[in-house]
This record gives sequence, structure tokens and C-alpha cells, in this order.
Amino acid sequence: MIWQARRVGAKAKDLLALPGFSGKILAALSSTTYLLGRGEEILWVIQEGLPAHRRCLLAFFPPGTLSPGQSFFRQGPFLRLGKGVTIDLRQAAEWEPSAIRPGQAEKLAKVNASVQRLHASVPIPGGGKGLGQTLLRIGGQDPITLSPGSWVARALSPILGLARACFDQDIAQVARMGKEIVGLGPGLTPSGDDFLGGLLFVARSLKTAYPGDFSWEEQPITDLIEWARKQTHSISHSILSDLALGHGPEPLHDVVASLLKGEDLGDVMAGVTRLLRIGHTSGWDLLAGVLAGMLLVSGKLKRQYRA
Repeated sequence: MIWQARRVGAKAKDLLALPGFSGKILAALSSTTYLLGRGEEILWVIQEGLPAHRRCLLAFFPPGTLSPGQSFFRQGPFLRLGKGVTIDLRQAAEWEPSAIRPGQAEKLAKVNASVQRLHASVPIPGGGKGLGQTLLRIGGQDPITLSPGSWVARALSPILGLARACFDQDIAQVARMGKEIVGLGPGLTPSGDDFLGGLLFVARSLKTAYPGDFSWEEQPITDLIEWARKQTHSISHSILSDLALGHGPEPLHDVVASLLKGEDLGDVMAGVTRLLRIGHTSGWDLLAGVLAGMLLVSGKLKRQYRA
């Protein structure tokens, strides 16, 4: 049978447009199939209900059809996967994420107020929700109790170091501390990678929206991402690299755009609810990273007040 592609991200569209683009299936989960193509580029095919991303193609086909190691290739208007899946690419609409450009964002004081309302409203998860458990400490609230020796407990010190570095506007320190959590935690995308990615996504978004207020050098982050290549899973590294460049899953774009526009809490929480549905802990980890990254705003305001 031939299955219709419904949506495609810009990166996936560009890769699939390359003549003879081909490769192998890297991982085949129940709702996501990861593909490794030419130049070590990764993209994925998702089922209905999962978030869009610049590297993804939305197309329904029966789960369990494909296996890791099988080949894929582009043939005319079709993407052929394994031995029995053919996807028609012709009707796929290109997905465009929410984005805030210079002059479109609210004043930093209003953004900070929106972030504080969010932090006060997010229900803190219990055990099993990865680095989402650190949300209270990132917000400077009551201490949390973690199992001694757990990987989350080991992550707490570098997490708080990253939060302090953001408040201090020290991106070089963010890059140094980030090395301590890359690859930390279970799963295809470890919690440490997701947390760091959420933080770096915010940093890039702030620099894009407020070029006059946030203008740090990119080299420390570039070096961190390159160093991380051999420290974590290739899929996670690809996602982390994109996050550092300001490319993430649809709900993450929506949440950060809502915060930068100073939208009402209800609008922000609608995006947060969708974000928290990603993966087992990935949504929580990304959100914790977002709130740590937003300390760049409160730290900037503090400096301006002192000046």
C-alpha cells in the first residue's frame, strides 16, 4: 500500500529532496521511525498526534512494520522504507514553527512576569519524571528530596550551576557546566540532553528576539555541541544540536513564543500541557531547561536595575 505524508518539517523536506537520498532505519518505535541518511543526517517519520519538528515527516502506517537496519530510499515522489512501506510525499504540507523576531517580543519585565506566573503554576512531578523534579530548586523555592545516589541527585549540582550561570549571563560557564549532564539519564534522549537542549533553545530564542540585550559569543556552545557528539546517542545529539540552533518540537516553540509575547497564563499552559506529553520524561526535562534558561531574563533585569 501507499501511505500519504501529511506534514513535513523544513529539514526533512530538504533532505528528502536530495537526488538519491537513502540510508537505513536507525530505530523503529511504536509511533516513531528514525532514519539515518547520507552525511549522518537523521530524520524521523511520526504518527498522528506526535509533535512536529523540522526533521520529521508525518505519515500513518501500521506500527511494527519496520525494523532497525532495513534500508530506505527516495524514489521519485515516494519514500520507500524496508520491504513494505511506501510514502507518497507529494501532498505533504510544510510545517512552520512559532517564532519571535526582533521587535515582536514584549519588554523583558513583562516576559519575566509571565515566566514567574508559569513557574508558580506548573505542578511539580514526583519521582520518575526525570529532571522535572528539579523545578522547585531552579525557581529558588523549597528544597527537594531525592534518593541518595540516584542519577537525578547527581545532576542537581550541575543543574543549579547552569541556572546560576544563566542568571549571571555567563554562556561560557553554561558550556562548561553543560558537559556534566550530557548523556545523563536513561532513554534514547537522556534527560540531561533534554534539559540542556531546553536551556540552549531559550538562549538562542532570546538572542534572536533581543539582539541588543543578549549578544554573547556562540563559540562556547558550538564547541559544547561538537564535544557532545561522542558522549550521547546519535539521535539525541541531532536533537540537541537543533535545539541549540533554535529548532525544537512544536510545543516547545509555542511555549517559548507565548512567554516572549507575554501571553496570558492560560495560553502558555496550553502549550506546556502539550510539551509535557513528549516522551516519558522528555517534556518535563525540556520544561525544566526552559525555566533555567529564562533566568537569563531575570539576571539581565537585575543588572539593569543595579546600573
